[in-house]
Amino acid sequence: MVVRLGGYARISLDKDGEELGVERQRQDYMQAAAARPGWRVAEHYVDNDLSAWKRNVKRPEFERLISDLASGAIDGIITYDLDRLTRQPRELEKLVDLYEANPKLVFATIVGDIDLSSSDGRTMARVMVAFANKASADTGRRVARKHKELADNGRNGGGFPAFGWKEDRKTVDPTQAALINKAHDDLLAGSRLATVVREWQAKDVKTSRGTGKPISRTAVKAILKNPRLAGFRTVKGQIHYGPDGQPVRGEWETICTPEKLEAVTAVLDGITERYKDRTKNGTNAYRYLLTGTLRCALCGTRMMPNARSSWTEGSKGSAFTYRCPAPSDGGCGKIARAGEPVDAHIVNLIHEAEGRLAAPPETDRMWTGEARFAEVEQERAELLAAKAAKKISLGTLIALLEPLETELEELKRDRAAHAVKVVQAANPSLIEDFERLPLERQRAVVMKHIKAVMVSPAGRGARKFNPDLLEVVWAA
Repeated sequence: MVVRLGGYARISLDKDGEELGVERQRQDYMQAAAARPGWRVAEHYVDNDLSAWKRNVKRPEFERLISDLASGAIDGIITYDLDRLTRQPRELEKLVDLYEANPKLVFATIVGDIDLSSSDGRTMARVMVAFANKASADTGRRVARKHKELADNGRNGGGFPAFGWKEDRKTVDPTQAALINKAHDDLLAGSRLATVVREWQAKDVKTSRGTGKPISRTAVKAILKNPRLAGFRTVKGQIHYGPDGQPVRGEWETICTPEKLEAVTAVLDGITERYKDRTKNGTNAYRYLLTGTLRCALCGTRMMPNARSSWTEGSKGSAFTYRCPAPSDGGCGKIARAGEPVDAHIVNLIHEAEGRLAAPPETDRMWTGEARFAEVEQERAELLAAKAAKKISLGTLIALLEPLETELEELKRDRAAHAVKVVQAANPSLIEDFERLPLERQRAVVMKHIKAVMVSPAGRGARKFNPDLLEVVWAA
């Protein structure tokens, strides 16, 4: 009689992703199964680089193993050691329930020779898993204490080097840093995150883990927002504050200033909300240059683009029109304009006006909340010092800290918004390279110079484009 076994292999950490550890386990249990008459490993279940102790870690192959065992797809389990299979008593009990319900199921380990089909074997398994769980918990506490000490001192932890730095985790990687800085500049100039992601994917940029897959939007966003770029030590992605209540600075070279990182983060954090506003009926309304800039002179409503479904390349007329929405959508529906001539006219106006448009005054570049920000940070530090010296209670500290931290967050948001405006104002308008820019950058140039364009009625029968019917409201 053939006994179909499910072979399970697992290792908690595989930094290089080469699966050497799990492969050794596979070879060992395959050899052990071959030595038993009738035993055959029918399926392999491998969870590489996954913990069996952390509750928040999902092990898909372990779950598939349990499911196949319950359904009868396999007749038992073979693994190198019980702690490879689980270190959680609650997971062990799932197995125990299955083996108690079906004593014919086979269970074998290379180390320890545990047998879940017997009462004594199940008791021994419970004891071993309990001790393994405690050992993992003790190790976890020691590791957490070590990482806190490293974080307090601004030193690097373990794991892969962050994107932007070399293997020593201290020296900047010039190629990756250049990608980050260009992406920051592009975002502040009006580019969308999707454009940056496409550029990185076209260049075959990979994360530090080197999974081989194209870099994802989530990964790019995390890289560009990483506080480490400005020299801040982080714990689980958040800036780490030392015992003095101040952000801890790291021992590595920085890639950008805190102010620039704050501005970029403000732009990226606003992307989701702006994207919701752009989308209507499943289409991206920002596919056109002057969306949101043109207004109907009769009712003041923003005019929306409308592509002509029957238009083909080479045919006469414009591929799209800007229209005042119908009354049911908040407009009057009485004005429409061919889109391409309007776009071309506005771009020409910006070219002509480029030399005389004034730059923002130097005083506007200074953030007015700097003094108050320093005061609030000082007050916060003094409260933390008073608690450390046991001059105030924890309850008093929390009560006094809450309004200060709320104000700090508001000041940070205001400072970030101001930084975005300053950086965007300082950026060249790139009029000379306008045609080569992506659409979102072209829109940023237009909006830098123009607040709105009022579109007046053309009159009955009028078909020729008349620029006099467009009134531009300049931003400066």
